[in-house]
Amino acid sequence: MNESHGPSPGQFPNGRSPAPAEVGYRLNRRARSIRPGMHAGTETGGGLEPLVRTTLLDGRDPRRLDLLASSRDPLRRLLVRRYRQRASVRIYVVADLSASLGFRGQGDRIEALASLVSALGFSAGRAGDAFAFIGCDVNVRRELLLPPTRMSGAYLDLAARLRDFIPRGHGSEGLLEAIPLIGNRRALVFLVSDFHFPLALLESILARAARHQVVPVVLEDSRESEPAPRVGLVRVLDPETGEERTLLMRPSLRHRLRAQAEQRKTAVFDCLAAHGAPPLVLTDRFDVDRVNRYFSP
Repeated sequence: MNESHGPSPGQFPNGRSPAPAEVGYRLNRRARSIRPGMHAGTETGGGLEPLVRTTLLDGRDPRRLDLLASSRDPLRRLLVRRYRQRASVRIYVVADLSASLGFRGQGDRIEALASLVSALGFSAGRAGDAFAFIGCDVNVRRELLLPPTRMSGAYLDLAARLRDFIPRGHGSEGLLEAIPLIGNRRALVFLVSDFHFPLALLESILARAARHQVVPVVLEDSRESEPAPRVGLVRVLDPETGEERTLLMRPSLRHRLRAQAEQRKTAVFDCLAAHGAPPLVLTDRFDVDRVNRYFSP
């Protein structure tokens, strides 16, 4: 996906919209990018982090002349300091937009996703990073595709369109299609889902995304994992498949359903941990404090 640049309408329409919450995301290794930014980088340039001393002939920047080191050099060479330049990165949100994301219980997953997109888009702009979005169900949803951009207001329109979106796709296989769209340059990827799809699919996604820093964002609802409180006949709907079933709710079934939900959650978290991608769990709503704690050292 190619980066887009250029002016855009004002970041806050009519000057009335408040700024989104800011996320202090961090990288777990140096960014390989020649574009200056806010993150520790691998390239030498006009930074403040000392790297090595080299000769003036090699360094070719007399402004970096180190007189003290030069006076102590036994070969009487003129030495200059070389510094690491801070770098920019690409921030991707790869979101599962299958039907289960439309579940509304104690919270609203689509609203939580839109709020996360607003916060990350705003924060990327503040840091000078490019922001991108790929939404998927069975396939990549091209109408919601946002290529990497540094335009200041691009995330606002995307968040508004997400809030109007009704998830209907019965599957999340499009997440596999999304990973090659990120490209080979290492990026910070927020993989957002309720993670109700098969574990084999999750394994494949994480394997394909291994070159990137992946932050799995688990959108969970406190009401979804709790079986209906009453005893008797209840109708349940699987939003992923559209299948409806009638169950006779009783204490033993409630206990079994709770245990199955907990086993499933443990299996997902174990899979993420095995790939070095600890989950960021957002329960019922977007919580910027929880997001920032995730990135705290």
